Amino acid sequence: MKHGFRVIDTDLHLIEPLDLWEQRLAEPYRSLTRLTPDKEGHRKVTAYEFEIGDRRFSPAQPLVQRQSQRRWVAAPHLGQAQTDCNPALYLEGLDAEGVDVAVLVPTLAFLVTTVDGVDPAHAQALCRVYNDWAAEFARAAPERFQFWAWVPRHDATMAATEARRAVEQLGAVGVAMTSGAVDGHLLSDPFFEPLWQEIDRLDVPLGIHLYGTARACRDDHNARRAEGHVRADLVRSTLNGLYQGMASLPELIFGGVLERYPRLKPLIMEIGSSWLLWLLWRMDEKWEIYHQDVDYTLSLKPSDYFRRQCFVTVDADEWPVRYLIDAGLGDKLVFTTDYPHHDCAFPEAVNSFVALEGLSDAAKRKILWENATRLFPSVPARAL
Repeated sequence: MKHGFRVIDTDLHLIEPLDLWEQRLAEPYRSLTRLTPDKEGHRKVTAYEFEIGDRRFSPAQPLVQRQSQRRWVAAPHLGQAQTDCNPALYLEGLDAEGVDVAVLVPTLAFLVTTVDGVDPAHAQALCRVYNDWAAEFARAAPERFQFWAWVPRHDATMAATEARRAVEQLGAVGVAMTSGAVDGHLLSDPFFEPLWQEIDRLDVPLGIHLYGTARACRDDHNARRAEGHVRADLVRSTLNGLYQGMASLPELIFGGVLERYPRLKPLIMEIGSSWLLWLLWRMDEKWEIYHQDVDYTLSLKPSDYFRRQCFVTVDADEWPVRYLIDAGLGDKLVFTTDYPHHDCAFPEAVNSFVALEGLSDAAKRKILWENATRLFPSVPARAL
């Protein structure tokens, strides 16, 4: 608790050990998976290479690496978290921030499972290892740590199987996957129906999370436009993942997923929330113009599906959130610090949010705690 506010961080990142899959994967996938330090021996998450099957990538960006090195000097705790991710260290971080409960997501796992062309069984095996490890991590302090089950986008039936195992056997409080269209599959495709059916049956939230490297999911990454161009590094950083995250909502809405599954609760993660007001207006406008010209119907306006069942994460210093509250969307916003990534505001994320002008204490209380308790009904009972 900080400044009288209880806080649930809905998107707090674990930094998996580079040898996690080497140590825990069964063959034949162990021999086909390798995460290694970069050529200079760096082991932190911004500087490494990975091999998945016959594909090899280095997600590191020079701009991110330079900023990270400065950040870790200024905040040694964050630097330590890159190579020594353990519950005791993370509890120190939560206490420093004033976060009461963290719902954990991966870092390396959402990169290595965003690779086009990987054997679906290999992708599922990667997720199983991560979910087992995340469950062990969360059990160290179950009143403070909960976790999202991570599932692959390569095969929806396999993803449904892993979702069921992680929720029913491991205690995951939600099911999450990348926003990138791995192997070209959009959320509107019938391809995903087995996963929607299972998440609906489990009655847990669906997380759609920003993903990182353009080289892994090349056919669905607008950052490719910036590669090799002068002064394009900040262009890439500004727009990274934004399109894919935003596209998730119209895919779910126009694809009829939220029509068929009114209990499904999607959360769009780690691209902020300020884009939302424009997108809801845009979807409604397009539906009004074209609904008579398409071969399907919706029983609600597109924006009404969002208001009924969707959520987005709010960044700590995102001052435009006041306009979402003015538009009556204050019940659909949840908080994240993005700890312990290089660009998080640690240890000032909660302080920064509480200091935002134009938000009432009631609105802040909703975003920091109350809305997340509706998204994750089991979390308050476990935390209190």
